[in-house]
Amino acid sequence: MKKLSPVLFTILLLFLSTCKKDVPVETHLTITAWIQNLQNPWGMQFLPNGDFLFCERPGQVNLLKKGAANYSLIMFRQVLTSEGGLLGLAIDPQYGSNHYVYIYETVSGGNRVVRLKLEDDLLTQDAILLDSIPKANNHDGGALRFGPDGYLYAGTGDALVPASAQDTFSLAGKILRMDRNGAPAAGNPFNNYVWTLGHRNVQGFDWNGQGRMFATEHGPTGEFGWYAHDEVNLIVAGRNYGWPLAICPNETDSSKTPPMYCSGNDTWAPSGCTFIKGSEWGSWEGNFILGALKGERLIRFVPNASGDAIVAKYDTLNGQFMRLRNIIQAPDGALIFSSSNIGPPITTPLVGDDKIYRMEWR
Repeated sequence: MKKLSPVLFTILLLFLSTCKKDVPVETHLTITAWIQNLQNPWGMQFLPNGDFLFCERPGQVNLLKKGAANYSLIMFRQVLTSEGGLLGLAIDPQYGSNHYVYIYETVSGGNRVVRLKLEDDLLTQDAILLDSIPKANNHDGGALRFGPDGYLYAGTGDALVPASAQDTFSLAGKILRMDRNGAPAAGNPFNNYVWTLGHRNVQGFDWNGQGRMFATEHGPTGEFGWYAHDEVNLIVAGRNYGWPLAICPNETDSSKTPPMYCSGNDTWAPSGCTFIKGSEWGSWEGNFILGALKGERLIRFVPNASGDAIVAKYDTLNGQFMRLRNIIQAPDGALIFSSSNIGPPITTPLVGDDKIYRMEWR
């Protein structure tokens, strides 16, 4: 067998090392540690004036004023942690007139959606919109976001009772849809809060420019002898996404909806996610990107032209910042993502963890 020359061998290695991966981060991305020394930052959103509101799983709600160097703790919630705690955070689309902020949290009675009010940098509780969402030490969901239809969506977990995900009378293992006052949204397919069912643990979702909703889904960690098989799902009202009757790619029953993308035997533990907007992102514009916890990276998906299927997947930041929890886009176009390295299963976090990072296309 003829040996490759050293030059050709080097070129081949470079090709193989970049196949199906983004080029090394230093060549096209600028990443800065924006906020440090946090404890599992989870929900985060920008207010219309550019101020940044974010929460930490143990119960802190923090405000970083636009242009300020330091953030302020403006509320502390008494929550139960483990995989629960203070999780999702959403800003009302009509915040300019009502000043409403929404959180998803775990308390002794279960998971719940609470409406807060932020005025003059003072945050107060306004109303409990939906409570008694089943809770457990694991599988509490936590995604919370307003859709383009003006309704509030919440992603829940099966709370370690897999069968509940198939029960349309249970709030567990679902994507829920409600109005800003906590009533089931008009047009929900089961005449209650349930928008979709058959979910194991939903921690993130977003809508593309065509109004299509993508959601992340944690696959099994030993239930029924199954492992891995995380999902990215195209969410359609009333659909059943299969848990716990099947795992991807085996949802062959026509009554169950298979995912757009299945991780197979690779475990991502996908969490927060966003669609990337803005031409400054080059080939990334319009892509769907998520934070992976166990996968310790950002995972980027390229949708097809109609936005209803995935044609390619790429990994970036492999292991560089360890467990990555959430990712959103700032008003200036930067991608904002958070790490989740304080506490189990991590024994040696990075210096200054946990952090919220800013990522920009160079």
